[in-house]
Amino acid sequence: MALSDSKTRELEALYAAQASSWVETMRDAGPGEEMRFVAWLKESPRNVRDFLLMQSLDCALEKLDAERLHSIEALIRKVDQRVTPLTLRPAPAAAAAARSRRLRRTALAAGALVAAVGALFWYAHPGFHDYETATGEQRTFELEDGSVVSLNTHSRVAVRLAAHVREVRLLRGEALFHVAHDPSRPFLVSTDDAVVQAVGTQFDVYRRDDGTVVAVLEGRVNVTTAAPAPAASGSAAAPIAGHGTPRAAAVQSLGASQEAQVSHAGSVSIREVNNVSDTVAWRERRLIFRDQTLWQIVGEFNRYRTHPIRLEGSAVSERVYTGVFDADDADSLLQVLARDPALAVEREGEATLVRLR
Repeated sequence: MALSDSKTRELEALYAAQASSWVETMRDAGPGEEMRFVAWLKESPRNVRDFLLMQSLDCALEKLDAERLHSIEALIRKVDQRVTPLTLRPAPAAAAAARSRRLRRTALAAGALVAAVGALFWYAHPGFHDYETATGEQRTFELEDGSVVSLNTHSRVAVRLAAHVREVRLLRGEALFHVAHDPSRPFLVSTDDAVVQAVGTQFDVYRRDDGTVVAVLEGRVNVTTAAPAPAASGSAAAPIAGHGTPRAAAVQSLGASQEAQVSHAGSVSIREVNNVSDTVAWRERRLIFRDQTLWQIVGEFNRYRTHPIRLEGSAVSERVYTGVFDADDADSLLQVLARDPALAVEREGEATLVRLR
């Protein structure tokens, strides 16, 4: 299903804000910011286009330092060596003042065209491209087919858009997919445990330690428990570490507000979800738990933390809680646990230990 007008406007505003932010950042960027800038450009040809458009607007408003043009072009050139910047030859002194502004604008417009075409050519290469997030980081990006992918914290996907199929390997973590309708090219998301197929829908896939969880927000998906066929050695699509002999295929169909849990052994458990929006509350940096074990809750919090919370003993791990937390405020969970008279919360090096008193 196509994105609604309101969702399209939200995405357009997000892209514009990101591009505008990078124009400001690149005025005085350090090496770390330059690396992140190049990585952002590589996410999508759209990012290259939006950045250069915002840069053009900034230049037109005489806010951009013209001396920065060559450094920006050098960074864009890192996206693909076929992107060739325009080199401006010095004009005679008498004409320089009159022509400098026109030349800068012409060079920027031409550079935008060359960079955008170069990035599109780079992205059209028929291989897989990786996208990932660090601990605590979330990212949303648009694929060339118009599908939108949101990556949760500490997640990684490999994407290939081919002539007859769109493939995503969820290598780590969790991702939300809003799939652009294209009946001629099935959209497949695979983990060790399952292959999820959708055409025009919105669904979340979470690769957990104990299996794969698929939740459908809109439309329908088919979940196949058989692992995908092995790819050639060294390919980006090569199987992730599997779990023994391939299983016989089993296909389950899921509709909106349904969730499937697929175990490593191939069993599938399907349930109705009254509040499916809770599943993707992470996009708003919220973690919602309803009658879930402390082991599950701490597991989610640890995805956002560099210093983990550890549980001592099954009696602690199996305690059940309900609550809404800020994903960026792990101390809020620890404060709740500290108020439980049955529990002790202690520092243990860089970790926090929770045990029975």
